[in-house]
Amino acid sequence: MTSNSLLFSLIPIAAGVAFLISLTIFLKRPSERYLKYFSGFLLFNFLLESVLNYMAWKGHNTLFLNNLETMLVICFDLFLIRDIIHRPAAKKVFLFVLVAYPLFSLVNIFFIQVATFHTMSYCLGCLLIVCACIYYFWELFQQKSSVDLIHQPAFWVCSGLLFFYSCTFPLYGLTKLMESLPKVILVNLFNIFILLNIFLYLSFTIAFLCRLKTRKSMS
Repeated sequence: MTSNSLLFSLIPIAAGVAFLISLTIFLKRPSERYLKYFSGFLLFNFLLESVLNYMAWKGHNTLFLNNLETMLVICFDLFLIRDIIHRPAAKKVFLFVLVAYPLFSLVNIFFIQVATFHTMSYCLGCLLIVCACIYYFWELFQQKSSVDLIHQPAFWVCSGLLFFYSCTFPLYGLTKLMESLPKVILVNLFNIFILLNIFLYLSFTIAFLCRLKTRKSMS
């Protein structure tokens, strides 16, 4: 196994750690409803990442599964943000997006960008999530009462999603142009993508841990 393969295996490991930490919701009953099914999705994501990692290590073509996985993850992330925000009008817009986006993605995967990564629908999903996260922060700043962001799970979730999709948008959006780049640059870009995934799962981990209050040490 090459060093890149070893580094790539860190993604399912990070996903597994995030899921295990999410089980802390059983230690302290969450007031945030979305944390309950978010924990279940992290388990599903860990299993899927492990299968994809194993198939890639064995030399199998994982393109189709990667397309479906990225589509499902984007749909869930949009659904998650919809449950985090509060305004009914915005929730209705998100509901329309949640219906339209997977339909567009499936058409793109099966009829347009066949036998290649679905860059068109993925980049659209990136833009949708970035806009959704920005809207969450706009709602957050509109609140009249002060909010302790350090202990706010939604803040860490949306911060991680905003950073991840803002950075992966150019990586996938310029896939065709990057194919002609030297191998050493492609390897470095691949490593950056892995680190971005790890950072995303780290933000999810913090989102669950920040709910647990720690006792101040007595002097």
